[in-house]
Amino acid sequence: MKRINKKSGQGRLQKNLSLLNPRNLEKEVHMYGYNFSWKSHVLLIICSLLGIGVIGIIFKLAPLYLVIAMAAVFIMLPVLVLDGYKKMYEQKRFSDVCEYMEQMLYAYQKDGKILSALKETREIFEPGQMQDAIDGAIAYLEAGVSRTEQGFVREGLGTIERLYDNVKLRTVHDTLISGEQYGGNIDKAILILLEDIELWKRRGYKLQAQKKQGHTDNIISIVVATILCAVALYVMDGMKTLFPNVATDVVIMQVPAIQISSFLFLLCMLFVLAKSFRSLTADWLKADGLQSEKMILDSYDNVKHYDEAAEKRKSLLYAAPFLVAAIPVYLFYRKWLAVICLIIGVFMLVQHKVGYNLAKKDVNEELYATMPQWMIQMALLLQHNNVQVSIAKSIESAPVLLREELLQLNDRLAVAPDSLAAYTAFCKDFDAPETQSIMKMLHSIAEAGTGDSDVQISNMLHRVNEMQVMADEKRDASIAFRMKTIFSYPVLAATMKLLIDLTLGMVYMMSMLGNMGGV
Repeated sequence: MKRINKKSGQGRLQKNLSLLNPRNLEKEVHMYGYNFSWKSHVLLIICSLLGIGVIGIIFKLAPLYLVIAMAAVFIMLPVLVLDGYKKMYEQKRFSDVCEYMEQMLYAYQKDGKILSALKETREIFEPGQMQDAIDGAIAYLEAGVSRTEQGFVREGLGTIERLYDNVKLRTVHDTLISGEQYGGNIDKAILILLEDIELWKRRGYKLQAQKKQGHTDNIISIVVATILCAVALYVMDGMKTLFPNVATDVVIMQVPAIQISSFLFLLCMLFVLAKSFRSLTADWLKADGLQSEKMILDSYDNVKHYDEAAEKRKSLLYAAPFLVAAIPVYLFYRKWLAVICLIIGVFMLVQHKVGYNLAKKDVNEELYATMPQWMIQMALLLQHNNVQVSIAKSIESAPVLLREELLQLNDRLAVAPDSLAAYTAFCKDFDAPETQSIMKMLHSIAEAGTGDSDVQISNMLHRVNEMQVMADEKRDASIAFRMKTIFSYPVLAATMKLLIDLTLGMVYMMSMLGNMGGV
């Protein structure tokens, strides 16, 4: 794994260095559907180098440090340019997918044909990636040749899904395919999808607005920190005028230690700027889970297969060396070291509980993020299937966290389809009471039959919206925290620099006072 990461890092570095060639940068920008001429590139380089040059002169950087700082800007600039265009590219992809899904649903309602809906939807897009993708799907459907068991309609729409990897897009396609293959009125399903798409679109734009505001705050933080550090240096350098009787040619900005601190501070500000730009380039269409898939599955396994007795024995085994060592260390060596051993030993005694609670918390948060996605699929499937069949059909496309639970639920229903306990055992090991309410509603729908389930499905979707709001709040809080973390970098860097500069300034002043005494 380390080798793969190293190669990946080397590949990224090589790609970034290749962008120094204006032609390569122009090609990369063109891949995102925009134009960036070499003249604009040259002008941007000149302005950026002048800007860092002025800042370097203000801090009175030595020529070597100034050249290195300008080289860093020169190398970093093409990456920032590309990130700016990537941000616009991802925003357009998000907008295109939203428009595509909405138009496809409206167009399908007219005659219930996917091919005619694709042709109508194509007309709302200008030449570009989305129109090309729709053209490819239309050509595939018109050819009518299937290459797999999925059928040519599924394969044709899959050409769009490969370019725009998004779970809601797949749900829309699955619904339309189901309606065309099995018939029936899917107006209710379309209404559910349109409402879900609208909410998702609003959340997407709101999140990006928050990111943009965070980026603006980061830039302000960089500017303020830079001005503050520069002003502090000039104030300290001007203090020598308070001692006119002491002749000195020392310029405090040129003290070697302060030169190094100024140089490192400017590099840090460039790093923060690049990191802030990179935070705006995320793929809007990807699912926003709170944890990585592997991490959340590991946490799920830890909770599901947790054996408290065995974990207690492990914790006791880990803690014993520290607890035993604390006694002789306290008696014959250092009391403070004995206290440290004791603290570590106590922590080891309860580490299994700490790990279990953290894993459970991670899974609970992920449940709130993934359950709404699955329940939307269930609401659509219930339009034409009973509850048990809907659950079985939803397993393949369900979020990865829920698949094991759904498989177990499906097995329980195969044995006892009318049992309420079979439903309420779903995710019972986790603190998500909303899931229990939804399972009870599904049991009620199963008992009443799908023919009279409108009220139950409406209530279920209301629960789904509540869970979605809670998941969004957690996700937004996590993203806001990350943006605030970036905002704090300039503050921390400025604090460290000011601490160094003020310390050296005090030494400088004491030296001048000593010279006055000597005079």
